[in-house]
Amino acid sequence: MLEQSAVFFDIDDTLLDNYCAFRCTLKEFFPDLSDAEDYFKQLYCNFRRHSEEIYQRHLTEKRDSKHHYDRWLALLEALEKTESNVVELEAYYHGCQSSQTLPSEMRILLQVLKKSGVLCGVLTNGFTNKQQRKLDQLEINRFIKPKWQFISESFGDAKPNVSCFQKVAAQLPDNITQIYYLGDSFKNDIFPAHAANWKPIWLNRFDDEGELSVPQAKSSEEAVIILLSRLLCSG
Repeated sequence: MLEQSAVFFDIDDTLLDNYCAFRCTLKEFFPDLSDAEDYFKQLYCNFRRHSEEIYQRHLTEKRDSKHHYDRWLALLEALEKTESNVVELEAYYHGCQSSQTLPSEMRILLQVLKKSGVLCGVLTNGFTNKQQRKLDQLEINRFIKPKWQFISESFGDAKPNVSCFQKVAAQLPDNITQIYYLGDSFKNDIFPAHAANWKPIWLNRFDDEGELSVPQAKSSEEAVIILLSRLLCSG
């Protein structure tokens, strides 16, 4: 039964396209860069990795949030453009990010799941105020009750800890027998979700490598098809 299923979503690079914001930022500040998509994707993968490392250091060392500029400093060093202003880059990036809306395929998916009685939720890493702005921007409250929106800073646990998924599962109604999780990061989303006995679906836009055999999608559209097919087969 669909009522026995729950579906949780990551935010960044899953419901919100940070890569698009990143690419727009680089094209604005550095129009001389190559237009090759593979080149931009590799730059973004390194940028994303630095972002994750910075957040994990913040969790363990309680470092000042200004250290998020480190990801831009690393990027500028790789591009040999160290004279650029990281504050301006960060501001423009967030401006591009904040102009986005929920992709149409994800909006339709959430509408279908809500009408079908499937419990939906969000489990995302990040600072509460920053991630809440993204949730508000995407109008997630239209589809997902606030009680099922978990942000690591306010939740008190963070991915990739398996305990993060286990604590969320412990709060769900007793009738939920299977939990699907759609995320983009193998390390933060797919591996720990699988370890917690969830059913992860990997939105692997950047051809990352992972040692688990799990359903993979290269696009949001493909992820929606995979998720719906799994739900219908299990229901």
